[in-house]
Amino acid sequence: MSDSPLLSTTQWSSEYVGWHDRSAPHRSPDDFTPTRDAFVFAVLRNAPADPNGFTLALFTPNIAIDASGRIFQLGDTDFAGLSALARHVLTLPQTGSFMNAWRIVRPITSQPIERLFVPDSSGQLVQTSVQGFEKEHRNQLKTPVGQYTELPVVLSELFGLITEARAGYQKGVEDSSVITKVKAIVEEQ
Repeated sequence: MSDSPLLSTTQWSSEYVGWHDRSAPHRSPDDFTPTRDAFVFAVLRNAPADPNGFTLALFTPNIAIDASGRIFQLGDTDFAGLSALARHVLTLPQTGSFMNAWRIVRPITSQPIERLFVPDSSGQLVQTSVQGFEKEHRNQLKTPVGQYTELPVVLSELFGLITEARAGYQKGVEDSSVITKVKAIVEEQ
């Protein structure tokens, strides 16, 4: 462990940890079509090795699509928890930066950016991004946002849970057809 304040560890937790492992493969994935009406949220990834990546999307009723394009059925509690956290992000202040990004101090530049898209009460998608998130490290912001000097707890919890959707992901092996449909929903706005 390093003595660097940039790498100091934090205690991360969530009652929804393991949601991905608890979810069941969708019984009829070929019959599921992502639609805007059923859209809850999506997370796209921008990284040097994956500039147009995809991490996660949720759709009603209790459907998750992970980074590999696999379609899962979530339990009611996990679905409700992830959905509520995503909606809570809408109450945070805008950062004023490109992609509404909360940028975390890291000793290495070019950190991945996870871009969360959540519909607001009018149905418009609101983007909130986090650059450089690491679940087990301190998440001090490069530039304060309002009263926040560290990543807000709701973002830390949600983005920590989002990382579960990348488990087992291998670039080039994903189901690009379903991912393309999800991206089209996000980009249609």
